[in-house]
Amino acid sequence: MDIELKFSETLNDLLIEHNLNARTLAKVLGMENSTITRYLNGERLPTIDSLVRIADYFKCSTDYLLCMEDESYQRDFSPCPPFAERLAFLLNYYKCSSYRVYHTTGISQGRFYDWKNGISVPTVDNVVKLAKHFNCSVDFIIGRSKI
Repeated sequence: MDIELKFSETLNDLLIEHNLNARTLAKVLGMENSTITRYLNGERLPTIDSLVRIADYFKCSTDYLLCMEDESYQRDFSPCPPFAERLAFLLNYYKCSSYRVYHTTGISQGRFYDWKNGISVPTVDNVVKLAKHFNCSVDFIIGRSKI
């Protein structure tokens, strides 16, 4: 099952569990109703920022939303630092070269260097690739958690 469908199933379950509909969630999060509907239909993934806003609203991890964690339990999460800063931290923390990361993950060199230089931020599917590469959580990759 692809990541879009996993995310849509989890989001739908959370809406049911919290007795919410897409329109209400969109309003609370300051998003378009059509955006939430696309998430629920498995048509697209949120940006990292939107994923974090959804996780914060439901008080769960981004990993839970992406079905990379089986249980949802409340934790304290840190605000996400700029991704370029976080990527520099990860490369140092794991003692890993940029080349090794983009080569192993299949992420293009240009895209990787855009992240590293703060020109752009990764998509959710690329953050998942990084989490799998480093064998850690998505929340750790984006700086929401310490581990």
